[in-house]
Amino acid sequence: MNSFVRQSQFAGTFYPEDPQILTKMIGEFLHQATIEKIKSKPRALVVPHAGYVYSGPVAAYGFKVIENLDYERIILLGPSHHFGFEGLIFSPKGYWETPLGQVESLNYKPESLEIHEPEHCLEVELPFLQSVLKTFKIIPCLTGEGEIKKLAQVITGILDDKTLLLVSSDLSHYHSYNEAQKSDKVTIDAILDKDNARLEKFGEACGKIGLGILIEIARKKNWQPKLLKALNSGDITGEKNQVVGYASIIFL
Repeated sequence: MNSFVRQSQFAGTFYPEDPQILTKMIGEFLHQATIEKIKSKPRALVVPHAGYVYSGPVAAYGFKVIENLDYERIILLGPSHHFGFEGLIFSPKGYWETPLGQVESLNYKPESLEIHEPEHCLEVELPFLQSVLKTFKIIPCLTGEGEIKKLAQVITGILDDKTLLLVSSDLSHYHSYNEAQKSDKVTIDAILDKDNARLEKFGEACGKIGLGILIEIARKKNWQPKLLKALNSGDITGEKNQVVGYASIIFL
């Protein structure tokens, strides 16, 4: 039986298709991301998932912190932009392919190729991961509706000391520059305070369910969040009428 291979759907749109250009772009983002030395190994990471020219400079802060660390598995948690469903949906066992090669996808249920195939939010994290880590396997998981505590229990059951939880989420969408800065501060502060009630009521993020799951786990395991970088697309493009917010946050 042949293994399922999820071909890259967004090379050439969200990020470069040419492996050399892609490697150079990610290398430059990582070089420009200046971070202080983190003493302990991150347990979780929040990074954005827009096109690299918009969110890559912010995402690089999160990925730089885990560079050359030893993780056997990465749980990729993000929203479905195309389907509505209950609970969590995993990717079939097999491989995910990007211009930088293939990564093995591990098997958890329930699974759906149909729901994972057109979704960009997990795929765009892979070239960064391939650039900063040597060997790892992935558990791609899209979030639907459901009680945060129950969803968090499922993810907690998969976590161990060799596993990184990566939550893929952008922040506010299509506000003016100043409005976005205010909105994103509210969301980021709720994450840093591990306050799910505030995040749910006042936060604005497309990956809010994944963020809620992370906060629930972090509260139980006493993980401590640290903001690495927050910008919006207006900071990068100069176009400030309608912007999208991005942040990189780690949990230690």
